[in-house]
Amino acid sequence: MEHDIVNVAQTKQPTIFAQFMNLVKNNELSHAYLFTGEDGAGQFSVAMGVAMRLFCTNVQNGVPCGKCHECVRIMNYDHPDVVITKPDGQSIKVDQIRHVKSEFTKSAVEGSKKVFIISEAEKMTTGAANGLLKFIEEPTGNVVSFLISKNRNLVLPTIISRTQVVEFPSISKKLMVKELQSSGVKPSEVNLMISITNSLDQIRDWLKDDWFASTQQMLEKWFSYLVKGNPMAMPFIQMSLMPLINTKERQRIVISMMLSLFDDVLQTKYGTLAEDQVKYPAVLEQTNQAASEWSNAQILKMLDELLNMNSRMAVNVNFQNIIESLTLKILEIGKS
Repeated sequence: MEHDIVNVAQTKQPTIFAQFMNLVKNNELSHAYLFTGEDGAGQFSVAMGVAMRLFCTNVQNGVPCGKCHECVRIMNYDHPDVVITKPDGQSIKVDQIRHVKSEFTKSAVEGSKKVFIISEAEKMTTGAANGLLKFIEEPTGNVVSFLISKNRNLVLPTIISRTQVVEFPSISKKLMVKELQSSGVKPSEVNLMISITNSLDQIRDWLKDDWFASTQQMLEKWFSYLVKGNPMAMPFIQMSLMPLINTKERQRIVISMMLSLFDDVLQTKYGTLAEDQVKYPAVLEQTNQAASEWSNAQILKMLDELLNMNSRMAVNVNFQNIIESLTLKILEIGKS
């Protein structure tokens, strides 16, 4: 069973969840919603919470109890009147939507309502999305549909126009930290990750094969050479760093990781880096050394060079050349 759905919905999106509990209470739910927002913002939990509220036999303070027979069956994906669809592989296919459509046309098995939740709705093939359209447009009986998507721009405009769009704001940094820690992310990686992204999906991708941790360690070594003014920083790029940077996406992430590294230096220089906000704890000593030995002007020049990397990438300069050129410039600035 999933962890407490109602608790997750209330924690991540208290306002939206409370609004939907009121809509159910006042019998004012629309027939179709599109929940959109970053991964991990609580869209699925809110949709499931609404389904539970519709069927719960022991509503407590306006919210589903999460313990009655109906709530438990919904949480176990085992309720005949709550139909949940997720991508089969890379997409939601026409056959899956046919199944949803056949469920739409059946009357509710046990109550007077039916709830449809379609996760990752942007992954519907065009055929599947078109197949869903008229059923969203002209629902039979007491039906409510929740389409969930991380990116509304990838959902067919015809679908968007037939649903009420609810934008889910990003979860707070504090909640993000908690979520990552409970997912087993090492404390030394958490601050760096959330300085780069709000997407739990993206972070899960980085964690595959320990890619993120390995890259972080290599950048720490590279930075240590730079702080010492050691020219070994140059061969280190080709031998150790480049083998980890094998896609355009990873190149962009590495630039962000480098910027975070120098942001630690700048904030240390200004005395604004809180102990629990350090993004590179393993090289804190070198960060302090850099902050005391490099002037404000030098650090800002280095950051300028880092920011120029994106524009150099845009004109297809070889990425190894970009990092080597950056490294030479930082070594020069550090001496000046």
